Amino acid sequence: MKKLLAILVTVIGVNAMAQDNPSHLNVLAVNGLNMRSQPESKSRVVTKVPYGKQVEIIEKTDNELQLGWVKDNWYKIRFRGREGYIFGGYLSKLNAPVNSETPRLLSDLLPMYCSSAFQIDGEPIISKEASSSRDTLYHTLLRFNQGVELELERYVNRETATLLLPNSIQETYVLLEALLKESGNSQLLEELRFIKGKDGTLSRISHADGSVLIKALSSERTELVMTDQALNN
Repeated sequence: MKKLLAILVTVIGVNAMAQDNPSHLNVLAVNGLNMRSQPESKSRVVTKVPYGKQVEIIEKTDNELQLGWVKDNWYKIRFRGREGYIFGGYLSKLNAPVNSETPRLLSDLLPMYCSSAFQIDGEPIISKEASSSRDTLYHTLLRFNQGVELELERYVNRETATLLLPNSIQETYVLLEALLKESGNSQLLEELRFIKGKDGTLSRISHADGSVLIKALSSERTELVMTDQALNN
């Protein structure tokens, strides 16, 4: 975590989110997305848009599709001069995670992602305090463009990273899916619990051992929490 924090603090300018140009979105499906001739899953495949590539949004259709917990409309798009339709559930204003080095802990994934996906806004806020159990807590808050915040907490025997995003809970889940698959830890996705609120909408996603948590703070703001856990690398 210390090494990753140093990378974050020294980064001056990196890629901004596609939200800077709202007519363009990024593909976060690790295996890519099929662009089809019509807004339906059985229509002819025009081409496959690779993971991490950006597409131009022409319009949102009324046709919907649900894949697991991900539900969205089909979008008419333009990609490399060709037009077609693509499922919007795995399109995002966020950049796709690309791991440049092998993470040791689950809590390393978020600092690694932020170091390449956002622009730091201001200086980090670092504090140190002792807990009731006499364990020392080191806390770092980093703010980025587009209202993104990263909180890092380090105890003697535990590290936690919390990413605050201006996204819906579904968009944050799609990011989590890409983070885990890109780091070779897709098996963690199989043990997630999806919890709905009283209104029937998804409000929380958590791993069975508490190492991963996504919580909806509002309809358009969520937090993604990762607590240290050895990864399969």
